Amino acid sequence: MDQKKLNIIETSIKLFAKKGFSSTSVQEIAKAANISKGAFYLHFDTKDDLLYELFEHYWRRMQKRINEVSSTPMTPKEKFIHQLKVSMEEVADHREFIIMQIREQVIPFNDMIENLIRRMRYHSVMFYRNHILAIYGSEAEPFAWEASLTVQSLFKTYIDLMIMDNMEFSLLKVAESIANKMDAVMEGYKSGHDCPVITNEVISRVIPENFQLNQMKDIMTQLQEIYDQENDVDLKDTADLLLQELTSKAPRPAVIKGMVFNLERYDEYIDLSSQIRAHYM
Repeated sequence: MDQKKLNIIETSIKLFAKKGFSSTSVQEIAKAANISKGAFYLHFDTKDDLLYELFEHYWRRMQKRINEVSSTPMTPKEKFIHQLKVSMEEVADHREFIIMQIREQVIPFNDMIENLIRRMRYHSVMFYRNHILAIYGSEAEPFAWEASLTVQSLFKTYIDLMIMDNMEFSLLKVAESIANKMDAVMEGYKSGHDCPVITNEVISRVIPENFQLNQMKDIMTQLQEIYDQENDVDLKDTADLLLQELTSKAPRPAVIKGMVFNLERYDEYIDLSSQIRAHYM
């Protein structure tokens, strides 16, 4: 990202955390960033555009960190623990971003921002669900959505203590504790003493527009759109090779890994690369 644009984003998030999005003017952002108001509008058409890119910027940062862990050989549970740890590190490093979201109970979203946030929420649930299935296998399928939301709530509780109450923890110990509690949650479901309320049917009612519950189908759709619509030859070739590999009877992990690495060079496809990693890496 252009350094001047990044400076505006990082400056604005501090102002939004302090004053709120609605109460912060473009003039105040420009002054704090040491640029003219006209220079602001060279990078962002409106303050809402800035907000959209702000959310997208921090979401992509988080996904890049998580993807780095995905590339390291580990057991499924070890991978989950370390991805939780880097997620908490990103939250701690960008405390103002979380404070802004808590402070602004009603941000004047446009449709684009609202859809982005819904996609982020859904990806977050899918993150936990994919890990649950990787760790506990297909027998966890009936409980995977409910367990995902349960573990996500636990994660959020620790984040609230860190951000709002300034409590300090060993992030590795917190991540290990969450993973161990997930073991207990899954044992409870397996014992038959609890019946999940959150099922595929329930989730299908809340997924974002144009998002498909069948994640593999969604991956293929996005790759086909890249191949059909993008002009970048390298990107088209990457999508084409992934389409061929993912539909083959024996997908080759090394080829998929190489193509996903190529895909990650394009910021707008960080989410897609994360989805592919969750399934194959």
